[in-house]
Amino acid sequence: MDSEGKKYWLSIAAFVLVFVAVVATFATFMQQTSNRIVSQTDQYIADATQQTAKLVSTYLQNAQMDIETVAALASESSQVTNVIEDGEWLGIVGTLAPFDTVEFVDAQGDLLTVDGNNVNVADRPYFAKAMEGQSGIETVFDSRLTHENLVCFYAPVRRGVDGPVIGLLLAHYHESRMTDLLASSFFGYESSVHLVLPSGEIIASSDGARAGDNLLEEAYATHGQGEEAARQLIDAFESQKDASFSYATDQGIRSVCVARVPATDWMVVETFPEVATANMIDAANAGGWRALVVIVIVFVGVIVGIVIYSNRKHRFFTREMRDRADVEAALDKLAGRTALVNIPLDHFRYVTGPVAPDGTTPTEGTYEVMRDRIVSMVVGDEARAEAADLLDRDHLLSRMRSGEDNVRFEFQVDRDGVLKWEDFNFICVARDSDGNPERLVYITQDVTALKRREKQMQQAMEDSYRAAIAANNAKSDFLSRMSHDIRTPMNAIIGMTELARMNEGNWEKVDDCLGKITLSSNHLLSLINEVLDLSMIENGRLVLVSAEVDLAELMKEMETVFAQRCLESSLQLELSMVEVRHPVILSDGLRLQQVFINMLGNAVKFTPPGGTVAVRLTERPSRMEDCSDYEFVFADTGCGMAPEFVEHVFEPFTREHDSRTEHVEGTGLGLSIVMNIVSLMGGTITVDSKPHCGTTFTVHLELRHASANGVDAEGVAVAGEQDGVNGRGEVLKSAGAAGPSESVADKQDAESGPSFAGRRVLLVEDNELNSEIAQAMLESLGMEVETAVNGQEALVAVDVHGPSYYDVVLMDIQMPVMDGLEATRRIRALGRPDAATLPIVVLSANAFTEDVQESKRAGANDHLSKPISIKGLAATLGEVLGR
Repeated sequence: MDSEGKKYWLSIAAFVLVFVAVVATFATFMQQTSNRIVSQTDQYIADATQQTAKLVSTYLQNAQMDIETVAALASESSQVTNVIEDGEWLGIVGTLAPFDTVEFVDAQGDLLTVDGNNVNVADRPYFAKAMEGQSGIETVFDSRLTHENLVCFYAPVRRGVDGPVIGLLLAHYHESRMTDLLASSFFGYESSVHLVLPSGEIIASSDGARAGDNLLEEAYATHGQGEEAARQLIDAFESQKDASFSYATDQGIRSVCVARVPATDWMVVETFPEVATANMIDAANAGGWRALVVIVIVFVGVIVGIVIYSNRKHRFFTREMRDRADVEAALDKLAGRTALVNIPLDHFRYVTGPVAPDGTTPTEGTYEVMRDRIVSMVVGDEARAEAADLLDRDHLLSRMRSGEDNVRFEFQVDRDGVLKWEDFNFICVARDSDGNPERLVYITQDVTALKRREKQMQQAMEDSYRAAIAANNAKSDFLSRMSHDIRTPMNAIIGMTELARMNEGNWEKVDDCLGKITLSSNHLLSLINEVLDLSMIENGRLVLVSAEVDLAELMKEMETVFAQRCLESSLQLELSMVEVRHPVILSDGLRLQQVFINMLGNAVKFTPPGGTVAVRLTERPSRMEDCSDYEFVFADTGCGMAPEFVEHVFEPFTREHDSRTEHVEGTGLGLSIVMNIVSLMGGTITVDSKPHCGTTFTVHLELRHASANGVDAEGVAVAGEQDGVNGRGEVLKSAGAAGPSESVADKQDAESGPSFAGRRVLLVEDNELNSEIAQAMLESLGMEVETAVNGQEALVAVDVHGPSYYDVVLMDIQMPVMDGLEATRRIRALGRPDAATLPIVVLSANAFTEDVQESKRAGANDHLSKPISIKGLAATLGEVLGR
């Protein structure tokens, strides 16, 4: 075949290739259209499944509220047993309530139906939960009455509102109702919707035939087609998270969505009909097929035209130039520079890439010319020498002879004064019969941005490492400080204990040792409480509780608390209120009290004898309606602080160590806790201090007035004329060298505590030493003490003895066999009337607010945090026993 013939057939082949490319392009376009439609169906099914899940959740929650309401109404009836066992009443409830059936189950598990059929369901999980006072939703497969799959709603029935549980009301939804609820369609095609348990069992199905089947078992058994979808379904159930996916079936593309039903652990699984997806894809691609037919006809016509007119050369050159331009444009976008290297001819030629305006950059020549040009641009003498070795012709060819087709280097280069990182690639595209490289393609790419990202990632890793080191150092510093602060009081406790043993018989010395042990123990407990408070604040667990607070009463309480301490330290204590027109506000009284105690405690500790500690409360107008700006000023004439320490005064574990403060005990946490509490309340705190001149802390809080009941017609406080301060800001009482205040004397009189002679207490404590201490305290109060070592023994003791045998139960929480909270719940659930009113006080080392609330929810009357004192124990017993 001559040269012209070859060119002719090459032109035909080129057109055929273009035709194939166009067909491939259209096929790709139609595939993308199909993918887009599948993506849309995924979104449709996801939205529909979410709506179905919400609908099912709302439907179930409304039904549960209905059965709980009916059970509550039955419990309030004075003849509750007669009412619920009356078949007519159940019939009426079944007619009015939105359920298919409503039955009553008595305390023995016998299910009483309207038509008189009885079955025992004591082994059903919902029976045990309802008898414990719970209500909820359960699924029953193959019920004993109808042999159907049912959704059951249950609620306990009590004898009276707070009485014992005497049975439960049980309502059902049959399969048909759930089938109707799940029915769904898309574009006239029914979809498949399943309501499924976490275990994979289908509760209900839109087609009514799949109830009872297990989707997860089917998924685990799936192999081949659909295996990936089965795995995604399993992952969605195991993670309890929503998921959408598609997979091919014999009928087409199936889109599936899994969504969790809110407020339950059930899942909704819904599929988009394959036939609907197929119809949508066919409709979208119909136009593409028509266009493809037109293109085929056009290309056939062009080829026929070429054959008829024999315009081979023109077509060839046109196509050749166009193809070259396309290739060069593509290479230009892909790489910065591209060159062809012919090894046997020792020649290179740049195909793409910018050329210097002055023509100094050679566009072709020997390989050495190209290598020298590249090496000359490399930045750095060492890098330049390395580049010269790596780009050596023999070195490069030896690497490619070993089987490498692509040899890469990265260097920083200087291109016309611009520093860049470039990736140099030599790609072998042809070898001789012996496997030696013949032709290479040289490509460079600008990787400056990539190197910058790598550097940023490396910097980020270094920053993370330094942060981890800092965190570890902070932990070590914290442990060191805590070790010192804990060992100091522990040393005193251990030492004074040994001294007391050494001085047996010398009661004066022993009493002195015991007093110092008590002082050190209180200091240790204070340290633990402050660390726990700081931990709650840093973890975001500190929650403010808003209630009415009387600031005048709070000031009076602070005077009562600190008067004796100021007297013993020869300090003058002054409290005043200035123009306080709204003393009753809404805030967290306990946290405000904590601020006062920390601030006044510091002032008293760091003020020498003869000094003054003062608190001034001022009310100022606020821009917010029904609010005022309250300024609390805590001032003392103590040792003051150095300016460099003032900047760190609110940091945890920070204390100024010098001759003025080294004798004062403390953890360095009080001011940090105060600052965090004030911040949580939306306020500010500032400090002004100078060495030997005293310190003044100023707290500003924007507080809302509780009501207008605390002011007279002119707006002046009428409840301020009390001990401590009045509404005009006058100091009514101060504590100093004159003697103790009346409130302190009253407090000392109250510490003697009440007597509980003849009262019997059940002490539940598994720790032998703690039990011995508590028993001794109770016996010192005149009480008869019986003990139990776990919740199970306590429950048996209360159950065995008759009503009113125990006057009170002291219950530890963490115990073997049965914990204290569970024992408390079971005591309250006993069928005796006195079990609901028997005073129960929880004893626990858990002292957080949520721990106290958990005790109250379990049925306890009060919560005492360990370590317990005899005064606190007597006060709590007096409250729960009505003394």
